[in-house]
Parts: sequence; C-alpha cells; structure tokens
Amino acid sequence: MTKTIVVLGAGLVGIPLAHYLLSRTASKHSDIRVVLVSPNEEFYWKLASVRFIAAPALIPEEKYLFSIAKEFAKYPKDKFEFVLGKAQALDPATNSVTVALNDGGARTIDYHTVVIATGSRYRENMPWKDLDTSQQTRAAIARLQQDIKAAKSIVVAGAGVTGVEFAGELGSEFAKDGKKNITIVSTDSLPLESRIMESVRKTAKHELEKLGVKFVGGARITGGTADGEQQQQQKNKTLELTKTDGTTQTIRADLVIPTYGVVPNTEFAPESMRDDSGQLRQDKYLRAPGYDNVFVLGDAGNLQTSQAANSEPQLRHFMKQLDAYLQTGKVAEEYKFDANKVMIGLTIGRDRGTGQMGSMKPWSWVVWALKGRHIGTNYSAAYAAGLKGSNGAWP
Repeated sequence: MTKTIVVLGAGLVGIPLAHYLLSRTASKHSDIRVVLVSPNEEFYWKLASVRFIAAPALIPEEKYLFSIAKEFAKYPKDKFEFVLGKAQALDPATNSVTVALNDGGARTIDYHTVVIATGSRYRENMPWKDLDTSQQTRAAIARLQQDIKAAKSIVVAGAGVTGVEFAGELGSEFAKDGKKNITIVSTDSLPLESRIMESVRKTAKHELEKLGVKFVGGARITGGTADGEQQQQQKNKTLELTKTDGTTQTIRADLVIPTYGVVPNTEFAPESMRDDSGQLRQDKYLRAPGYDNVFVLGDAGNLQTSQAANSEPQLRHFMKQLDAYLQTGKVAEEYKFDANKVMIGLTIGRDRGTGQMGSMKPWSWVVWALKGRHIGTNYSAAYAAGLKGSNGAWP
C-alpha cells in the first residue's frame, strides 16, 4: 500500500526534504509517494535578499530564484507530485489537508505522514521571505530595488538580524561614499536581540557606523509612516521618533523600509496545535504533540528561535529518523539542542561581520568567509537541487 508523504512548504526545509525522500529514502522504501505543496513556483534563496535588494548588480537572479518544477523533473511522476497551492485546512483526525489551488478551487489530499515546513513571512509584504506567490515576490523585489535607487535618504526600521544586515549592505553600496543617507532605527539602545552578547551588539553598531550608517537607538517610529503594503506612501516622509524617555525627534526620509514583524505561516492548522504566537507546538521528536504522523520543522514550530541556523539541524535530525519511522511508525531518537546556546552569524557590509558561537565572538573575517562573502549563493543551486545544505552533504 502506498504511503503518501505530504510536505507543506517549499523553502529551506521543504525543498531538500522532498529531494531526500525521493533520492534517498525511496531507495529503501519503494512504497512511498511524495507530494510537495507550495503556492510558490520558485525556490527563493531569501538569505541573500539583504544584498541583492540593496545592490541588484552583485547577485544575478539565477542565484536566488530556482524553478521548482525543473529541479524535480528528474523524478518519476508516479512517485512525485508538485501541487501549486496554499495549505488551507489541516485535519489530523482524518489524515488529510485541504489545499487552495493557485488556479482556483481546492483539493483535499490524504496522507500517511505530513511534514509542516511552511516557515514564516514578514509583515507588510516585505520580500525578506517569500510572499504568497513567486510573482508577488518578484514584484516586491523589483519595486523595492527601484525605490532604493530613487531615494536619497533611507530609514531602515528595525535592528534585528535582517535590519542590521540590510543596513550594512546599504552602507557598503551608498552611505560610505556619501551617495545616500542611511539610518537604522532600533527600539533598544543597541542593535540585535538582548539574548545576544553585548559585545556582539556593540560591534554590530560600530561596524554599521564605520559604513556611514546612522544608528538611532532607544526609539520607535510613532508618526509619519504608512502601511508597508503601499510602498509609494513610504516615500518623502517626515518621521516622528519617540524615545524611551518620552522625548521626540523628527527625521526626513525619502523611503522607509521595515525589517520587523515575522509571522508564522500556520493559519491552516487547528488552533489547538498553535501556541499564543501562532507557531505550532513541537515535542522532542519534532512531532505535533498528540499526532504521531504530523511533523513540524523550521520556523513554523516553536521549539527553537526562528532562524535558518536552527532549521537545518532539525532537518538533518529528521532525515536520519526516516528509515526507522517508516518501518515502525516510531521515531528512534530525540532531537537534542542547547536552548541557551546562541549560534548566529551576520554580515555587515561586503567584507565585515560579527556573530556569536555560544560564549565566543568569532573574528570578523571568519564570519565573512563562512557567510558574508557569498551569503550562500555559492551553493544555492546545489541546495535547490537537493545536493547539499549549508553544512555540506545531507546525511
């Protein structure tokens, strides 16, 4: 009897997992069939978005957008199906998921196992991650690139990893040579999250300022901004900033670019499966509690902080459990990680970076060599083809 494995999401987890099931797992389990569900026709290497949005000439499109149909054309049609649509309703009681198809209508797919890898999205339709369709993602990228080209003064709203990396790219491209005024606004006195070491946060601020980026900390934009979905309304604004002490100041910006507000793509799941933030609960085996055949990987789950560096270890662990699971219905090993250990690397401009590895801060050149030099575009094609991850070949 055929075991249909449905993979919801075709991002950094879904794409390599579907490849792995078809190229590796299927050789030992000839009864499996893989159905990949996504509203996006293309795999989007979003990790490099901070660079190719700021400086389009540096990274060609073929290094960050890949046709999913072409990447999976090598697999037998009776073993693989790509459903272009968005998960609409998961019913774990009946082992089925209803998909709203891109071309209209809906389809219900029965499964033996479902893997939820739908990831997350940014508010205000910002293309730091996939939008609802590849066409929308492409349009948002092109629009933002054009707006940046036309602007003389740009405010980056939010100083998390995306905000810092993007401001650094804008600094490298424009601010350090005085071509444009770049400002980054943070609600905290330093950039990045408070869980990150203060020395790392201070380094990030210093590196941004070396690139000519003005850092405004302890402030929130409280006036003059517009809905990010209306890009034209973000131009030519006098922004009101409210400091933590209650004082206000104004700055002028031709363009305001938000980099905050990540939302998990989990609305299709029963409310009982979600926590207060909207993420899906995960147990120590990466399953949805109470459902032995529902697995959650990556940003959609609440086990770890939402970042790509956490998604790949989860995926690698799950890959290693597939044989035993398909034979017995049980996962042999728990997924283990140190919840208090911070592992992060971020680029700040073209040739600098900082980060944290547990209690250590790596040298800038190490972060540049491992991440900043290419931001993964040196292996993004191999990733899309299922050949390797950021840490080498799949297990």
